[in-house]
This record gives sequence, structure tokens and C-alpha cells, in this order.
Amino acid sequence: MTRKQARDTAFKLIYQMQIQKENSDFILDLYHGQYLCQPGAKEYIDNVVNGVFENKNEIDAQISKLLEGWKLERISKISYAAIRLSVYEIVYRSDIPDSVSINEAVQLAKKYEGEQAANFVNGVLAALIKQREGAK
Repeated sequence: MTRKQARDTAFKLIYQMQIQKENSDFILDLYHGQYLCQPGAKEYIDNVVNGVFENKNEIDAQISKLLEGWKLERISKISYAAIRLSVYEIVYRSDIPDSVSINEAVQLAKKYEGEQAANFVNGVLAALIKQREGAK
């Protein structure tokens, strides 16, 4: 499983957590009970899904600050999962370049929701990078 495929899986599991309102342990146990992952992919998926769940309040607070005239509740669950995943990678994982994380989130939004969603995700994540650069 490539990193891109692992990210796609993590995205789907983050989306699933939003829909089912379950914790990350439950979602990951269910997933790993059905699918076998290579160790590197499993480590990445587990880290990202648990990380988003454990830091959900901080991630959502950051996203809220980036939304101009929007509330979190208005964001589609697909875009929301892609944004949460990317924000986690940007803020908590130094091994993934910001540009890669943003590009992958945009591609996920485009694949599962369409061009308009991809543009929205890109705008939110670009604002995060701009905000982080201004804080340096």
C-alpha cells in the first residue's frame, strides 16, 4: 500500500468517525479486523486517525479561525474530513511537506466530492499556511 493509498484509507476512516460518531479505536479495530495492512501503512493510518481524534478540538478550533463567513456545520463531511486530515499532518507531523499534504487533501476532495469542494479545501488550507507563515 502506497502512502497515497494509506492517506485515502485514513481519510475514509476519519469520515467514518464523523458519520458514526465513534472513537478512533473502534473504527481502527473494525478496519484492521477486515483488512490486512503493511506495517508502514498501518502505522501511518493509526497515527493519523488517532491523532485527528485525540486533537479534534484543537484542529477544529484552527479550522474555525480559517473559515470566513462559514461555520464548521456548513462544511460537507467529505471536505471536513479532508481538511482535518491535512491540518493534522501540517500541524503535528513534520515528516510530511505542507505542499504534499495540501495537494493530497485537494485531490481527495476532488475525487469524492468534485472540483468546487477541492477549491474550497485548497482555500482553507492555503489560509492555514499563510497564517502559520505570518506567525513565524
